[in-house]
Parts: sequence; structure tokens; C-alpha cells
Amino acid sequence: MSLSLIGRFIVSKTLSRIGSLLIVLIVGGFGMVSSAWAKEVTDVLGRVVEVPDHVQRVVLGEGRLISTLAILDRDQPFKRVVGWQNDLHKLDPNTYAAYVKKFPEVKDIPLIGQASEQSVSAEQILALKPDLAVFSISGHGPTEHSPVADILEKAGIAVLFVDFRVNPVKGTHDSMTALGKALGRETQAQDFLRFYQEHVDHITDTLGVIDDNQRPSVFLELLAGVWANPGHTTGKGGMGELIKLVGGRNIAAGVVPGALGDVSVEYALKADPDIYIITGNQKPGVVLGAGVDQATAQDTLKHVLTRPEFAQLRAVREGNVHGLWHDFYNSPYNILAIEAMAKWIHPEKFTSLDPQHTLQVINQQFLGTPLAGQYWVSEQK
Repeated sequence: MSLSLIGRFIVSKTLSRIGSLLIVLIVGGFGMVSSAWAKEVTDVLGRVVEVPDHVQRVVLGEGRLISTLAILDRDQPFKRVVGWQNDLHKLDPNTYAAYVKKFPEVKDIPLIGQASEQSVSAEQILALKPDLAVFSISGHGPTEHSPVADILEKAGIAVLFVDFRVNPVKGTHDSMTALGKALGRETQAQDFLRFYQEHVDHITDTLGVIDDNQRPSVFLELLAGVWANPGHTTGKGGMGELIKLVGGRNIAAGVVPGALGDVSVEYALKADPDIYIITGNQKPGVVLGAGVDQATAQDTLKHVLTRPEFAQLRAVREGNVHGLWHDFYNSPYNILAIEAMAKWIHPEKFTSLDPQHTLQVINQQFLGTPLAGQYWVSEQK
């Protein structure tokens, strides 16, 4: 074959390949990546989403979802984050400060909104040109019915919905599985989920079948001292689901149908629970979380209990009061809340259970940025 014929052959084959690529892109549609460059991921809503094969640019619909990337991208949790909401900074400043100390560039991550769904701008997200947007089905950012997700999907951006707050146990499994696949971190996700399920199974196996009359009653007040009205709590979903899981009886389960709601002071006093659990992360509530020492946690818990509304609860009078880091309610770290509550609600069954040891194992095996601080506390008389 002559050199001229060889040259024409090479040009012909090259043009043929370019033509095939153009056809694939046209058939796939603008922004819809072809099967050669995409994978299908099922999110917590059961939506099958086409996600680019090598996701490099991620927008988080809530800043606190960084807890998932801290497990999946353990050494560089922010390396893919090109935009997020300001909720971590505003609502959990201690965790935000801990991340900034280790990763100063966190301060420069563009904001897509503040701490509400209404504050989120689809235009700002589009300008960041993400490969993937991660939203919660419920929370402070774009949710299941948000028009923001529709706008992004029409622009060809993959949107995955996750859930750590409405159905926390199943949501943790489904969310970590979906994100692990989307980010090419299946091994990291499955390793964590095996660990998670082993610890859940230990608790449920130890408890066995429990009749309602064997379940101590529990009042869990969310953001006590911070929330505008006393009695902000959890119902049949959310942390209420965890109370049931560990053998407690949530006093609000019959009156708060969803994950979050409120009960009156009078209702709580009449229910007179065996155990009173308060969540918080900053003043004027109980201060718990990253960088917090035990003395601060104890002092702020004691201060919250000076509020008159619930001073007459039997649990308060008898010293059966505990504090829990508020952000367990929206995080894969909720296994620590599960273990802490199991010990508080059934101490006789869980004498050997050690949530602090579990935290240490999570730090050693799954996190490059450890959970360092006081994440739960009990009243000391």
C-alpha cells in the first residue's frame, strides 16, 4: 500500500470514529451522557439517575452532607466539592471550625444558599458546572419537591437524593450505597455499611422482642434552649425511629406523624417520661460536637435544665437526663447516637456496650478527619 493510500485510510478511520462519537452524543441528547461514559445509580427515592463515570465536581444541597464525603473521600473530603450551602457554618459552627482548621480552603467554597431551601439559587449552581448535585429529601436545602432539582436535570446535571433524617437506618444504607457508586467509592461505602449493620444487629439481637410495657418512655427535645418554643421533638420517623430501634417508647410518636414536630409543655408534663434526652450543638443550648470538652458539655446541659418548662419532669428530678449532639439526626454517624441511647434506655442490657470505643474505631477505620470532641453527655447530680 502506498503512503498516500495509507494516509487516506488513517484519515478515513479517524473521521469515522469522530462521526460515531457525534452520533452517540446526539442520540444521548445534550447533557445526557451516553452509556459509555455514564453509570446508572438508584437514589433513595428509587430514581434511576445517569451519573458521569468520573465525578469531579459536586454540589452539596446541605453543607452538613460533608459527613458522607468524609467517609468516602476520607483523606480529601472537599476535593470534589465546588459549592454548598452555608448551613454547616451557621448551624454547626464547631464542626465547620474543625474542618477549616485542617482545610483552610473550606472558607473559599462558593455558597449556593444559606440555610433554607428558599435561599438556594439554581443559577449559582449551574454557574459552578457540577457533574453531580446531592440533595436531601427533607431538610434545609432543595428537597424532593424542589424546582431546583428539575432545573438542574433539564440542564443535564445528575441529581441524587439522599436521606439520613426521615428514615435514618434504611436511609443511611441506601444513601451511602448510591453515593459510593456515584463517586467510584463502592468499597469505602460497603466497608462502612458492614460495620454499621454489625453494630445495629448487636443492639437488636440483644434486645430481642420487647413488649410495649417493657419500653421505658422517652422525651427527646431537639435544640432545647435554642428552638423558639420548648417541645420541638421527633415523631414516628427521624430520631423517633432510633428510639424505637433501641427499645424505647417515644412519647411523641402518637402525636407527631413525621420526623419533626412539636408537643406542648403540658403534653410532655402529663406523659412524664422515664428518660429526657436533649440535643444541641451551640449556645444557648447544650454545647456538643467537635472541639467541645466534657466540662463545657456538662455546664451547658445544666444551664438548659434551669428552664422552668420541664423542671418538674420526673426524669429531671431523678437525674435521668442526657445530651446528644444534634447533628446525629442527619448523618451516617447516627450509629453513635443509636448506641448512646441504647445504654441510656436499657442500661441493664448494654453494660458492655461502649459508644466511645465505637467512635474511636470509626475515626481509625473510616475517617481522615476524626470526630474529636464531646458528642454526648449525661447529667451529673
